[in-house]
Amino acid sequence: QIAGTAHALTTIIILRHGERMDAIDKGWMRANPLRPFDPPLTAAGSEMGKKAGHAIHALINTEKLAPVSRVYSSPLIRCIETAAEVCESLGFSGKICPEPALAEIIWEEWYRSWGVPGTDGEWGGPPHCGMGVPVPVQDLHPACLRPAGELYLTPSQLKDHFGEIIAEEYEPQLPASALRYVWDNVETREASTDRVGKFAEACADKHPGETIVMCSHGGPTSLLYQYLAKSEEEVETGYTAIFCYVREGDSWRVVSKASTAHLGDIDAVELGLQYAPNR
Repeated sequence: QIAGTAHALTTIIILRHGERMDAIDKGWMRANPLRPFDPPLTAAGSEMGKKAGHAIHALINTEKLAPVSRVYSSPLIRCIETAAEVCESLGFSGKICPEPALAEIIWEEWYRSWGVPGTDGEWGGPPHCGMGVPVPVQDLHPACLRPAGELYLTPSQLKDHFGEIIAEEYEPQLPASALRYVWDNVETREASTDRVGKFAEACADKHPGETIVMCSHGGPTSLLYQYLAKSEEEVETGYTAIFCYVREGDSWRVVSKASTAHLGDIDAVELGLQYAPNR
């Protein structure tokens, strides 16, 4: 809280998760066949989350924004872990709300990054099984054939894993059961943009004058920029890249666009894009 300031600005701060384990351990997916699509952070990724939290705190003070009142996250482990680090750095005492609207974009590239033979996490699939290469159904990971929403851990399961920091009672804007996409019926770009954009706007409408933090993936954070800024620019988002939007009437002012200045000498854009540009 900034003493003597009457906060009236509705603000959304969204960041990408930190460095993921399969980015440095190419055998991680083979060693974790039950949930190859849900890697945790590396130690460096956790540190990135801490630094992002401090950067968000500084941004709030500089822009004279309201203190963070709510934190939402993609239900995937790397995002929950990043959000938890951000909360600790911010001194936020509330809980993290798992929101499927913030989940990874459910495109063919995503499925190929973990569900085809010989994959090691590379977005779009390995060289021998990249985009457009036919894959017999029997060679796919079985999870490719299940509705995407069924692959996410439930709030109860996340609470078992992370403890009381998870808002188990939270009712998501977009239930996981609504995400019925599978390998041969993927989400369109328009649908991905719509789900993250409408969630952000719904939060702003429901909580005017508040500062809301969200943790997601490279794809959704970039698509939200296009949605709120009404821009066609393809923004490159490195690990823990921070976007900040302040509502002004019917539009949004971009205060921060994919900033990774908090990481110092680490080239988060190069690090994040050379391996997993959207994830």
